[in-house]
Amino acid sequence: MAVVDPEGSAPLPENIDQSPTVPLIKAPAMDQLIERWWNDHFPGSAIARDTQAWNVAHAAKEMLKRLLKGSI
Repeated sequence: MAVVDPEGSAPLPENIDQSPTVPLIKAPAMDQLIERWWNDHFPGSAIARDTQAWNVAHAAKEMLKRLLKGSI
């Protein structure tokens, strides 16, 4: 059963292969983007006041960067 998208804004599942692709961001630029986001949101937050939470969040950020490099 096909889903009707009256707006035409998103590709329907049956048309996903024909949809335009977004250019991938190169790895160094992706790392810089993630680091900028991290520095904008985490220092001074509740996470920053709990060492264990900070360490878990930081490890997750680093894992995200590694995973994204693997997919580029």
